[in-house]
Amino acid sequence: MAVVATKNLSGLKIRFDCGMDDVTGKTKVKSKTYSNVDPEATDDDVYAVGSVIASLQNNTLLEVAIIDNTTLSE
Repeated sequence: MAVVATKNLSGLKIRFDCGMDDVTGKTKVKSKTYSNVDPEATDDDVYAVGSVIASLQNNTLLEVAIIDNTTLSE
């Protein structure tokens, strides 16, 4: 049998640089995740939305990621 892939609603994860940790010297990273992203949305559209959301934050944008959710069945 052939495997069937069904695209479900995706997610959007935005990571922010929150400065340096005084003790470890490493960058503190915080993330926000948003669900119910249309699986047919283009990468450019998702990045644009992530950038607009990030512009409303006090911290610097590090990364915008798409969290794909695909169901595989026979």
